[in-house]
Amino acid sequence: MDSALWRPELPPWEVVFRAAFVYLFVQVLFRVVGRKEFARWGVSDIVLLFLVTTAVRKTLVADDASLTTAVVALTTLVALDWLFSLVTSRSRRAADLLEGRIRQLVRDGVLQRDVMRATRVSEDELLAHVRRLGKGSLADVKDAYLERSGSITVVLRA
Repeated sequence: MDSALWRPELPPWEVVFRAAFVYLFVQVLFRVVGRKEFARWGVSDIVLLFLVTTAVRKTLVADDASLTTAVVALTTLVALDWLFSLVTSRSRRAADLLEGRIRQLVRDGVLQRDVMRATRVSEDELLAHVRRLGKGSLADVKDAYLERSGSITVVLRA
């Protein structure tokens, strides 16, 4: 077996640093874009994801093609993702910071237009969710929320 396959060109600490930096940068970037945008995956979202991975590949591992470097980078990314999940599952404040807060779009039947504007949720988009529940208008809605995942939850009037 060729030993160059396993011999890294970059020191492992540099690979860990690169992977951690890129992971955190992409987290911030996607946070700025908004979680609602990633709740519905379209062709452009998949293209964006592909381009992001292509753009950061060399940043993660430079020109190092060794399996060791790939394993170190991948392990770092998975460990950071696991750590973020652990922290957000144990701390509401961390979840609000890292994943965003749950935002109330409709309160007691009244549209919260400032929240809708800030989260870029249109009235038409909200109505589409109401129609999926078999109702025809916002008069049927008691409350509606933009969840951390980017999905919209609608609570109907009794």
